Amino acid sequence: MASLELTEQPAMTMQEERLARNFAEFEHYVLRAQGYLAQGELATAAAHCAIASHIATQNHCGIFWSPRLEKVLTDIGRAVPTPWPARKRPTEFNRILEVCTQVSAVGGHTKMLCQWVKADAERQHSLVLTQHRGPTPDFVHETFEASGGRRVEMLNHRPGGQIEWAKRLREIAKDFDLVILHTHCEDLVPVIAFAETDKHPPVLVLNHADHLFWFGPSICHLSINLRDAAQDLAIGRRGIAPERNILMPTLAEGIVRTRSREEAKRELGIDPNMTVMMSAARRPKYRTMHGTTFADIHADVLEKHPNAMLLVVGAGEPEDWAPVKARFGDRLRSLPEQPQPKIFFEAADIYVDSFPFVSSTSLMEAAGYGTPLVTIFTYPEATRIFGINHVALVGNVMQARSFDEYRGMLSQLIDDPALRERLGTSAKEAVAREHNLPGWMRWLEGVYARALELSALDNRPMLEAVERPSFGEPDIRHEDIFGGNWPTVRVVMSYMGMLPPHQHWAHWQEVRAQGAFSSNGEAASYLLPEWLKRWVKDGILKLPEG
Repeated sequence: MASLELTEQPAMTMQEERLARNFAEFEHYVLRAQGYLAQGELATAAAHCAIASHIATQNHCGIFWSPRLEKVLTDIGRAVPTPWPARKRPTEFNRILEVCTQVSAVGGHTKMLCQWVKADAERQHSLVLTQHRGPTPDFVHETFEASGGRRVEMLNHRPGGQIEWAKRLREIAKDFDLVILHTHCEDLVPVIAFAETDKHPPVLVLNHADHLFWFGPSICHLSINLRDAAQDLAIGRRGIAPERNILMPTLAEGIVRTRSREEAKRELGIDPNMTVMMSAARRPKYRTMHGTTFADIHADVLEKHPNAMLLVVGAGEPEDWAPVKARFGDRLRSLPEQPQPKIFFEAADIYVDSFPFVSSTSLMEAAGYGTPLVTIFTYPEATRIFGINHVALVGNVMQARSFDEYRGMLSQLIDDPALRERLGTSAKEAVAREHNLPGWMRWLEGVYARALELSALDNRPMLEAVERPSFGEPDIRHEDIFGGNWPTVRVVMSYMGMLPPHQHWAHWQEVRAQGAFSSNGEAASYLLPEWLKRWVKDGILKLPEG
């Protein structure tokens, strides 16, 4: 009898251990969702799908989608049938329903949506918001009213929870030729609404969160990818068939300069002879990595070039930037997010990308002003999803593979105004050709044409799979860059208000037992159903004073 030879398994690295812990936490809520489904607790099963997806989005689990969660949601969707009208294969798309989780006054996501609707003026667009919080920007309402669509509808202002909102989304979608999802990663309402893929209008998914876990591959008639790395990931890690993927550049607003660089500098109190390195992004994109801040990366450049300064819009006042700021004083300025950052872009001589989280939208905006672009990519090629590989930016961004190379590029640009002018002009022309109107419209028409060619999606084979975590690239370093580190109990709190009353009470008690409420007032607020909380916070319902 042959003896069995035991081979010792290599010890897991710190990153692999973290992935395994995250997946175990994710798995716990997947199993709870499946269990509630088996008990007929559909709303509770849906909420636990949302909790699981939120964990996977914030704390990477080695996966980019979950067939098991989408199978639960599909079963829920099929269990709450809605009569669909008999549908013929569309021959053109005239009435389009845009679906967002929420919209905001700041950020590229909402801006691109409105620019898209305005550009596609031959078609009628309407908007549904599944879980919007706070006021909706006036420019959003104006955009959709001008398109001739129905008024903006907020589903979470209706009594009920995610299943009721999904049913309402179905009812609305009956009147449209096409549905396009611009939803957040953890938004499961469309998956329930469009579970029966052969009965509703085609559903296109804008893959704007291409680096994160998200809901939707199982209902995705066509995935619209904003860069080729996203397309590769959608095929290889999300199970979306190659023919159901298409590339379409980000739509960027055409830039009209209103000030010269010198004028903009003077208005900002900057010496016109100073060479301004400028960056603009939300604060999380400037995360400190292994003790090195964004300010630290630029310290040697500022030391070498007394005629240069760094201006960062969106990072606020990070405490760990203080030592570098103390060294260079006003030559390192860090500001909070600005609703109108135009003057800062106009003042820039060199645009430096955020790090470690790139900001493609800001790069395109900077290119519109004829500013040379520099980014850092220090990772293996298998992590291309972490870098810049957008249509017009490829070949028109100086991409450094090390910090030394990056600082060398900046020094070269500071010392050579002619080089800055040449590279800035090249980037401006490329972005205008591919990402601005009218050139961008040929990409959009290509998307519509592909969607018309495709047959209805049969998602049954996809939903038979079981996701397993990957411990390779890009997974092992994903959380370092993008991780949100949300405590799970806070995630549970976010969804309690969407549960039916008996489950809401049970989960509220569970959270209270963990000591997660900061005060009695907070505890009381979490007893409200989500729709009622929105009525109060958004001013629909006024509570009596005193």
